[in-house]
Amino acid sequence: MQHSGTVNCLAFHGSHLLSGSDDGTICVYQCGSWECQKILKSHTAGVIQLSVHPSGVLALSVSRDKTLKTWSLITGKPVHTVNLQTLPDSVIWNTDGSSYAILSGREILIFQPHSGKPVRSYTSVKRIVTCKFLSPTLLAYGGEDKNVTVVEIEENNVQTLQGHQARVKSIDFVKADVQGHFLLVSISSDGEIKIWALSDTKHDLVGGMQLHNHRPVCMCVYTGEKIIRQAVQYPRPHPETPGG
Repeated sequence: MQHSGTVNCLAFHGSHLLSGSDDGTICVYQCGSWECQKILKSHTAGVIQLSVHPSGVLALSVSRDKTLKTWSLITGKPVHTVNLQTLPDSVIWNTDGSSYAILSGREILIFQPHSGKPVRSYTSVKRIVTCKFLSPTLLAYGGEDKNVTVVEIEENNVQTLQGHQARVKSIDFVKADVQGHFLLVSISSDGEIKIWALSDTKHDLVGGMQLHNHRPVCMCVYTGEKIIRQAVQYPRPHPETPGG
């Protein structure tokens, strides 16, 4: 590792691994040889989180210097900086790279690339711990209110997935066989896992399990999806009746 401070975040993309550190730098490594190919320098304080654009050409980083930077991974230079009002917790691109979200405390701000002002904002009564884009316009988040909230950004439709008895620590998903449907998996700090069948307008709790004597802090869903999807029956659209 090239860093002189604690590594706070990692992000894989293709054949590369990016790491962000308390020393304010981001390193880009070639997977396999693990050679550091670039060191991205511009932040004046520790890097908290980073996210790579789906194209692999750009990356976002948020820092304790209260800035968000957009980086060219071709040149290793910052191409855009946004000054933030509050200390950020996380940043994530949506699934097609047309917008991104910044999480800070009880608020999520949605930005478009090269825009210094948010186009949407969502606030919770309690601290938000985790957020995830399921599609370009479908955002899920959860935290200390013990719920998972799912927002369709364009239509501003909101669903509240209730059932956890402790703070929601992490969210992940897999795409379903039915277009526009997902399996969303959430885990809470008491070790409870819930699986939801989800679209942009409705949801059903379809499974889950309890991890005993564990205090989870994060979770990732295996994306070899067939085993998970075989256990869930999704409602399929009925063919239209002629003349109906």
